[in-house]
Amino acid sequence: MEELIKIAEKIRNDELREKVIELLKNPRPLLMDFKDSIEFEESPASKRRHHSYERGLIIHTLATTKIALALSDILEEMYDVKINRDVIIAASLLHDVFKYITYIQAEDGRFKRSKLGERIDHLSLIIGELYLRKFPLEVIHAVIAHHGKSSPIEPRTIEALLVHMADRTDAEINDEVLFAARDIIKECTGRDLEVLPKGISAFKIIAAKERGGCEEVRKMLGM
Repeated sequence: MEELIKIAEKIRNDELREKVIELLKNPRPLLMDFKDSIEFEESPASKRRHHSYERGLIIHTLATTKIALALSDILEEMYDVKINRDVIIAASLLHDVFKYITYIQAEDGRFKRSKLGERIDHLSLIIGELYLRKFPLEVIHAVIAHHGKSSPIEPRTIEALLVHMADRTDAEINDEVLFAARDIIKECTGRDLEVLPKGISAFKIIAAKERGGCEEVRKMLGM
């Protein structure tokens, strides 16, 4: 969370910077009371796919923001376009900020929908909140369009497109690595694990297999 705040502090517009930091420090809807969710910093970014593990949401948020800023640098250098980094930072940091209130964690470690999450999706929640808090239209658009063609409206600004591409890139990379790690675990242990053991990332599983084969994987998993 501290690193997210540090990035938010780079927003040049004073009012926007304050709004983003305020929402990150206390990521709760102003007009909604809820109790049966997990904490933002403990939340996955999805139930079974990309970043579907504790702290996955905050890692995905940080990675998406850094990818979007890197893409901004490349486009400005290679194509002589001007990117509004205030919009990039604000939208990237906030695009999934209410996902955590749509999840609960079961006793077996799996993540499920909360009562709220069964009825309202995270995108609807954050868009309503951004309107309520009077965020700039360009930021709201970049957030609402971050699912690309699957969004209520497709990206219609370069900033919205970059946020979408950054979100998609990080999600797809994590998806591929996660599925590969699950396949390795099944190959090496004969077990299907939907949820990786706490503190062991998919990247570490793959690295262990490359380093010492199945024996190293079983050792890492304590099997």
